[in-house]
Amino acid sequence: MNTSFFHKKIFRRAGGCCLALALLFSLAPAAQAHPPITVYVDGQEIAFDQAPVIQDDRTLVPMRKIFEAMDATVTWEESAQTITSQRGNDVVLMVIGQNQVYKNGEVVYTMDVPAQIMNDRTMVPIRAVAVAFGAEVAWDGVNYVIDITSSGSAQTAGGNYRQEIKANDGTTVMTIELTYTPLTQNSSVANTINETIYTQLQAEGSGAVMQYAEAAKAAYASAQKNGDYFSPWYYRQTNTVSTEDNRYASILQETMFFAGTVEQTLTASTYSMITGKELGLTDIVPDDPSDLEEAVRQGFLALIRQKPDAFYSDAESRLNKNIDDCGFYLTEKGITFFLNPGILASRDAGVIGFNVIYSY
Repeated sequence: MNTSFFHKKIFRRAGGCCLALALLFSLAPAAQAHPPITVYVDGQEIAFDQAPVIQDDRTLVPMRKIFEAMDATVTWEESAQTITSQRGNDVVLMVIGQNQVYKNGEVVYTMDVPAQIMNDRTMVPIRAVAVAFGAEVAWDGVNYVIDITSSGSAQTAGGNYRQEIKANDGTTVMTIELTYTPLTQNSSVANTINETIYTQLQAEGSGAVMQYAEAAKAAYASAQKNGDYFSPWYYRQTNTVSTEDNRYASILQETMFFAGTVEQTLTASTYSMITGKELGLTDIVPDDPSDLEEAVRQGFLALIRQKPDAFYSDAESRLNKNIDDCGFYLTEKGITFFLNPGILASRDAGVIGFNVIYSY
């Protein structure tokens, strides 16, 4: 459930903040020379006749060579300036000079730097590669190495975590999988954040094994004994970047846990790309905390009043009790505020949130 909510208090100082940031970043030093960028796809180094380049703090790579290394077909249409790639049933299209990545006819990603031609080669940001066919992309900002994993165990992909729990008869009773599509900026701050999150994935994955493995085995054994059908449990977590620029980066963490029923949880973290510090809302929006809380509360109330039948009958009371549990993340157009399933409406309704248009 997603709508836009306007609140004058949030917009009050937006113009001044944007001007100040624009002046600050106009003083940033020019990019320094860097070593050649090496690209690996599933462990194999890719040779290019047009080397990857860094433009506006984004790493651009030759699309055709990488997609073909991922067993995708690539077709160039000169008149429309489009390049189309297909792998299995998925068709990905990009247009030179445009920022959109189309997958199966829908925009699935908007690139910070558009697809472009360099020396007769189509160049795209590496994140577009990740989005296009669900690849894992890891960036080593010290050695300037890009590691793209299109298939295989997630445990080998940039520090992601995957573990299968098996019963004594070899049956998989639970799968634990945690993945992260990392920040792509070529900076020590981005590298530190990426390393921190990968470390957290390993710790959380190991913790999930300790917490659920024996229970999953016991549930399977009980089903076998009683002749019941057993659906394997899973603990899946995806960490994705909702926005990333020279000032901020927001990372969404969606966790799905199944042990007979599905539980969904969404959390979000926003970081300063200057200091690496995790930020609160008041670090981004310079207003009084109580005023911000009321603005957010009014946003959820607007949703409830718009479609009251979609919410619990006591949704307003629940909102007041759980307003401190509200999360937020940055998008290209502003700030999204959300509450997890089961707070304002049934769990089947999913995450409930709204977006405020804001120039941060």
